[in-house]
Amino acid sequence: MRVDIIGGGPAGLFLSILLRRDRPEDDVRVYERNEPDASAGWAVVFPEGSLTALSRAEPGVYEAIDRIGVNWTQVEIRCRGSRYLVEGNRFHGIGRDALLGILRERAAALGVEVRYGHRVTDPGAHAEADLVVGADGPHSVVRAAFEGEFRPRVELGSFWYGWFGVEAARPTFGYLFVDTEWGLFQGYVYPSGESWSSFIVYVSEETRRRSGLDRMEVEESLRFCERVFAAHLDGRPLMRRGPAWTRFRHLRCERWHTGNTVLIGDAAHTAHWSIGSGTRLAIEDAIALAERLRANPASVPDALPAYEKARRDRVERFQEAARLSERYFDNVGRYLDFEPIQFAYQLVARSWRITYGDIARRDPDFIRRFDAWFHSRATGTPTEVAPPPVFAPIEVGGLRLANRIVSATPTEGAGLVIGGPPAPGTATAAPVRSGRLAPDLASARESGYLLALLDLGSRRLTDLLVPPPPDDRTADPTAGAVPGLGAELAPDVASEVSALRAGWPDGLPVGVSLGLAPGCDSAAGIAEAVALARLLKRSNVDLVLLQAVGEPPPGAVTQVADAVRNESGLVVAVDDRLGTLAEADTAIAAGRADLCVLRFGSGEGKAR
Repeated sequence: MRVDIIGGGPAGLFLSILLRRDRPEDDVRVYERNEPDASAGWAVVFPEGSLTALSRAEPGVYEAIDRIGVNWTQVEIRCRGSRYLVEGNRFHGIGRDALLGILRERAAALGVEVRYGHRVTDPGAHAEADLVVGADGPHSVVRAAFEGEFRPRVELGSFWYGWFGVEAARPTFGYLFVDTEWGLFQGYVYPSGESWSSFIVYVSEETRRRSGLDRMEVEESLRFCERVFAAHLDGRPLMRRGPAWTRFRHLRCERWHTGNTVLIGDAAHTAHWSIGSGTRLAIEDAIALAERLRANPASVPDALPAYEKARRDRVERFQEAARLSERYFDNVGRYLDFEPIQFAYQLVARSWRITYGDIARRDPDFIRRFDAWFHSRATGTPTEVAPPPVFAPIEVGGLRLANRIVSATPTEGAGLVIGGPPAPGTATAAPVRSGRLAPDLASARESGYLLALLDLGSRRLTDLLVPPPPDDRTADPTAGAVPGLGAELAPDVASEVSALRAGWPDGLPVGVSLGLAPGCDSAAGIAEAVALARLLKRSNVDLVLLQAVGEPPPGAVTQVADAVRNESGLVVAVDDRLGTLAEADTAIAAGRADLCVLRFGSGEGKAR
């Protein structure tokens, strides 16, 4: 069988190694547009677990990578004068040139024909091959030639980044956050196993324009970034290889194969670099494709769909984790006022795949200090030993709750019970219905409820707001560009919220319950929820309860809660089908919610 692999990066080279090793009689060719001495960027990262699969597939390659690169488990977080080291997963960094050198050497030893300096412009020229593999990255020529079959969707990230190097052998991964007069600059620096480290600079479009980066020549921009990060560079210059500034290309394809042509690695899919899994996914693609070809040696048409089926779910899970990680860094400004220890905690948990329990297992001393800080803040009394955050008290509009657990049914020990009959020693909330506000409030007062909760969950958020008039010349000129910006509460909602506050005793809190449907975690949905929450806070509402309506994906409501809590200042309770204390600890510790509705024994919870 003849296999033509377009692209000589990690995915294409590793696939060529596996194919040639398994079937020495096959003609395996790699077509690489660059010459072998061309620089291929800076360091790549293998997260914990990714090298395990590689070691099983090719022990010799694994041993060379492990020998040349460097391992670390800690991450260092520097922000506003604070510095935290947190134990995490094991990572392995290696220079990309060094990695390619290892793969090229092994491929050559197996007899793979690598044609350097060969730029493929028409995959049709490879029609004589039994299998054509597009391993040519996010700008894939192979994918473009069959765009109608692969049906790719490309979306550019909103932030700009530059991938540079610095002549310093760092021992671990570092996250750097620097406030400037132009906005926030973020830096990510990680080791390579050599005398230098990778250094990524990440800025918003607004900061890029304000600082003048968008108008600078590349070398000028490097010198500018050296001044921004001077406190962290110790006088060492930033170095450049290849293109400097770009935005991340998010890529998803409806199909990864057509006929005898298949895509692997970044040609098929991309995942934001902030979770360090691009090379991992590329290598895993190569392993999976080689395995399916080994299982179907005489039938490429059977092997390709089997490969895609085996890989798609896993890749999409990583893409979702990467999307949430990117969203964290894009919105990190909302967390900069966190206490340093909570800022460090949330950064480590940013992909939403890392739970409170995960961090506790990896760095028990950090979690001990975190729990002590959380309870000291909640109680006003310093302590060195404390239970997890869900058991910390909280004050809501003058009402002190013993813990952060909310239950929709009478539950002994819950900090707040919604709808159950009032009981001594238990804080209870009375749901009051829109349209029946006066009689429901009167009944709730007489029964001794401590919190009145206006239920607006059956209405869409859009229906609760009135957008600004398009012809209002005094309105914010950007109103309408962001959902909810410049809006006001709908008149009936404003009237009921006002009556809710007026009809409830001073010193006791009032809240509003909102329903969030599928799509609530989109950028537009989140912006709308934040705008509504700000208006509710302005109307003297103390708490908002965000509930899943319909079937939004697991975690979607908590993502909205995160933005609402940290951008509006309201106390936020979240009902996102959580079923365990561990899930509540995960949300509360990261500052995504203040209280969590728990449905014990529901079996539907999943850590968020």
